[in-house]
Amino acid sequence: MIPDRFVTEYPARCLKLLAALEPKANELDLIGTFAVLLATSMLTVPFDRLRIHHPLFQDPGGLAGALAEMFKRPWCEAAVCAGASPAEWRFSRIMGDPNEVGGWRDEAGRPSMSVEANTIAKRTSMDVVRVLRNALAHGNIVYLDEDGRETAGARVAFLGFLSRYEENEEQRARGETYRLVAVRETHLLRFIKNWAGWIAQFNPDDGFRH
Repeated sequence: MIPDRFVTEYPARCLKLLAALEPKANELDLIGTFAVLLATSMLTVPFDRLRIHHPLFQDPGGLAGALAEMFKRPWCEAAVCAGASPAEWRFSRIMGDPNEVGGWRDEAGRPSMSVEANTIAKRTSMDVVRVLRNALAHGNIVYLDEDGRETAGARVAFLGFLSRYEENEEQRARGETYRLVAVRETHLLRFIKNWAGWIAQFNPDDGFRH
């Protein structure tokens, strides 16, 4: 059926598919891959569709306004992340070659996946969601073990999302500075469920279209 409002009904429909398919993902021990699969669609579609320059944007208030307000809030307080903690979510920087996972360091020289380098408590919801969106759109995703390393065959502990971050001409010339969001796979899936549910609560009767 054609939806009354794609940007809200699409996440609602995805939630129905999620409920049907999640047991199989658990059975196959592919919950991290399942979460990335969902996030690629359920996060990027509404996020991009609600940007003011999108050709189908027609939402001067309503959902777009609520989303803008949520994006201003600290990530750990946002409704969509369900009280995320630094043990589950990490935000850091990668200075240098992102392909050398074992050598990831922040601007202070600390291992990017270390507790000391984690600045998630200081980040807004927009900070985190923008990194996730950019990483998903460009395929900048790394599976990490408990020690924050890309060890083939090891059990996945974190999913790392990388987004280019260039502050000055020198960094732009090198192209080797990234923002990093790392999250435990089950908590990424929890966030996607919360995100889709939050968007789906808005309906066509709110007075906006598409």
